[in-house]
Amino acid sequence: MIIQRYLLREIVTTFAGVALLLSLIFLSGTFVRILSEAVAGTYPATVVLKLFALKGVGNLVFILPLAFFLSILLALGRLYRDSEMTVLYACGIGPERIYRSVGTLALAVAALLAFLALYFAPWAEERSYRLLDEAGARSEIEGLAAGRFNQTGADGVQVYVESMSADRSELGKVFAQGLVEGRQQLLTAARARQETGADGERFLVFLDGYRYEGLPGAPDFRIIEFREHGIRLVDREVVARERPRHAVPSLDLWRSGERGEMAELQWRIAVPITTILLGLLAVPLSRSSPREGRYGRLFVGILVYIVYNNLLTVAKSSLAKGEVNPLLGLWWVHAIIIALLAFIVWRQQRLPGPRRAVTA
Repeated sequence: MIIQRYLLREIVTTFAGVALLLSLIFLSGTFVRILSEAVAGTYPATVVLKLFALKGVGNLVFILPLAFFLSILLALGRLYRDSEMTVLYACGIGPERIYRSVGTLALAVAALLAFLALYFAPWAEERSYRLLDEAGARSEIEGLAAGRFNQTGADGVQVYVESMSADRSELGKVFAQGLVEGRQQLLTAARARQETGADGERFLVFLDGYRYEGLPGAPDFRIIEFREHGIRLVDREVVARERPRHAVPSLDLWRSGERGEMAELQWRIAVPITTILLGLLAVPLSRSSPREGRYGRLFVGILVYIVYNNLLTVAKSSLAKGEVNPLLGLWWVHAIIIALLAFIVWRQQRLPGPRRAVTA
């Protein structure tokens, strides 16, 4: 038990460090992409943090299996390099005990990833799309983008903003046109800002500008100079956009039975299976001599991971296109990894060295 706890502590400590590092790399890229889309006016800046938190969950499904695989390679590789594994073998701790310890931890991590991949990640994706739908229905000043026309108000008023303050609270050189109370109106103003009335209604207030009513040349055409002029902002009806398959609940995928949905479902099921197989595969791949460098087997491990992940991607695409039977699906890829694991273990058992624990 002491040896098992020692091995698990080494792997878990390394796993935490590798997972944190990979999460920072992946999540920083996600945050930059979301922030750039918010600056471009794709959605209001008020939803950036919520959207980042929801999108980050989906990244964990891809980060944690790789982090777990690399942590075993690094942890056991250090034990081989420092000759600690040789001492363990000499004390009667054979490969079976190593596989048992790693397998126990792999099952625990796989259970967590099964929950994330099958339930929580699809829920987070669905919630993020709902958040964008709700944000798209709101006509707040945060949703306006400089340098392009923006639709706002109940009558579909078009607003053009030339510039915007750093905190997005004030607009500069604003142009708006549309039907207001059945009459064509055009407004130009030096500035504009959003205000909320005592009853909670929101207004886009134009400052220091002109309002043109009616059609030029018509008897009722008017030009009005104003100091302040407000347009009431009314939220549009929330229209749910079409959801991609990765945002559909797993139970709905199972009930659908279509090939595309089955491919997505098997892809989610592959996440915990991949975690277990990669964890076990890392044990023989980490075996090295003390003369090898710290990252000697890391390149081989990353190469195996890339090939494994690419094969899963190809199998998913083939299943979605109807090129393979759903019964074959993605399972043949896992079968190849199992065969590779069995071959490597058999090969190492034939090499000189400890084969099994010494019994008293």
